[in-house]
Amino acid sequence: MIIGIGTDILDLRRLKKTINKYDKKFINRIYGKNEIQIAKSKSCKLENYFGKRFAAKEATWKALVSNRGEGIYFNEIEILNNFDGKPYLFFTGKTKKYIQKKEKKLRAKLKFDISLSDDNPYVIAFVIISLAPDV
Repeated sequence: MIIGIGTDILDLRRLKKTINKYDKKFINRIYGKNEIQIAKSKSCKLENYFGKRFAAKEATWKALVSNRGEGIYFNEIEILNNFDGKPYLFFTGKTKKYIQKKEKKLRAKLKFDISLSDDNPYVIAFVIISLAPDV
């Protein structure tokens, strides 16, 4: 059963201007510690790396909540990659507690599926939240 669907598209030129203007203040407000650490080791364009993750955070928020400011913090939604490179969502802090509360209310675990893509200067993210199958 699908609980929520979210999508977001982002123009990397706009994100690059924001990063240039606010630098670490913006990055620390939007991105999690793991994402920032990984970005430091990347040889790719940082706006592409951060852009995909920003779009994914927006898509997750759209799929998860109905009201703005409902316990979701972007820097507590991290988009990481497994050993095969597939992206996955990792939650911390109040956002993790928000999800746990939602799971308790639904009496089921939530499953988050995410897809990221880019075609310079755009990136897009798509998130589907569904009830996890019983194991």
